[in-house]
Amino acid sequence: MAHPLAATAMLAAVAALASLAVYLWNGAPLFYYDTAGYLSQGHSMVDAISQAVMPAAPVADGGPAPAAAIAPDTSVDASRSAVYALALASLDALAGLDAAVFVNLALIWLALFLAARHLGDPGLGPALRLSSLGLLAASLGALPFYVAFLMPDILAAVMIVLLALIFTYLPKMTRGELLTSGALALAAIVAHPSHLLVAAALLPIGLFASPVMAQRRLWVSVALIGLLVGVGVAEKFIFGAAVSYFEKKEARYLPFLTARLIVDGPGMVYLQDHCPDQALATCALYDRLSGSEREARLFAPIILFSASPETGSYRLLTDDQQQAISQEQPAFVLSVIRDAPLAVLGTLVRNTAVQLGYYRVDMTVPDPGLLAKLQSENGQDTANLRNGRLVETALRWKATLSRLHGLVYALSVVAIGWSLVRTRRARPDLRVFAGLVLTGIVVNALVCGGVSEPADRYGARVMFLLPALAAMLWAAGQRWGGQGSTAHPA
Repeated sequence: MAHPLAATAMLAAVAALASLAVYLWNGAPLFYYDTAGYLSQGHSMVDAISQAVMPAAPVADGGPAPAAAIAPDTSVDASRSAVYALALASLDALAGLDAAVFVNLALIWLALFLAARHLGDPGLGPALRLSSLGLLAASLGALPFYVAFLMPDILAAVMIVLLALIFTYLPKMTRGELLTSGALALAAIVAHPSHLLVAAALLPIGLFASPVMAQRRLWVSVALIGLLVGVGVAEKFIFGAAVSYFEKKEARYLPFLTARLIVDGPGMVYLQDHCPDQALATCALYDRLSGSEREARLFAPIILFSASPETGSYRLLTDDQQQAISQEQPAFVLSVIRDAPLAVLGTLVRNTAVQLGYYRVDMTVPDPGLLAKLQSENGQDTANLRNGRLVETALRWKATLSRLHGLVYALSVVAIGWSLVRTRRARPDLRVFAGLVLTGIVVNALVCGGVSEPADRYGARVMFLLPALAAMLWAAGQRWGGQGSTAHPA
């Protein structure tokens, strides 16, 4: 019989290899078109900070005059996370983009390890076994693709696990666990705007379900989660101030909600009823969308990003018009909700349901021509991106893998339900933790499907938590990881 330490090491090694399978198979990290945006923004921030700390020497008299400046951009897209952009660009400069793959693996493993210390025995060996089992099970789903993916998406799963952990086990967490979980959750929250919205939506749900309410420790949980969300909001204001100070530009948020409401219908009806109106800046966008190519234009990403004369709209407006529409977004959204609350609610529910059915990994694998396009548009910022073997072979396996992942996720839901029924009396804490993780998956669908656009990328980034949770609950129920934290009431 294998020694427990050797068995644990072997299981951890197998879990690590399974998680890295896509990266090893591909021979390079996976990337998305927005990866270039993060790299460009991050490198720009690094350059701006460097110039502020160490200004360039002035040109000596008689020296060559600087080249004529090209009209600079006057704004920076604040819809991307400045923190993630800076982190990715720093890794690119210091260790290479491949290092980001191992950082992704370390972050999700650490989150599962912290959870394993409370789902099972808190000892190092049992917690490592339980978290490795969860990691291995998650590798049957989309996890290996998101470990290899140069986007902040894997941090959505990290955040959901850690918030569920804090809400369920806060009274029993050590100071080190609390500091580590809080810091990692904060990093995940500020890594993408959608993560902040998911965290904010989970706050009231988690407080209602949390056992700390029964133990009169509610204020601790409120303070901690409020701090995490508050810092996430503060990051946006700090980024805007930093952009203004260092780069002399304006931080501008894309009107995602405006585009979503227009595409879903209530926003378009509102504009039809109120335009033309000089006091309503979004009427300029409505005019663009009302042309002969209307059907081709009415797709949220097309509205926001297309600069083509055939399909473009927002990007074809003047800079002042774009700025006005972005600034008007909160007022526009509230006006549409007041005008047609039931219609808005109906589209939100529909988009959430659609998003829950989207879990394919297709969007993590770049199209063959994407790399050349990104490098031609972004130059040196994307010099270290490279294609891998999956780019040329993707079409042969995507459909089959999607069916396999769907089967894994369906079986995982059944297994989770069975485990919770089996342990409902002995381990009520498992029900709370699992319920919060499942709620996080639904809230992720609500935020991404309702605010942005239902897309496979948003669903797959958290669906691999289903097999991970199923495996860890099964092991906890088998007492493979020990007795666990049984002191919490239902």
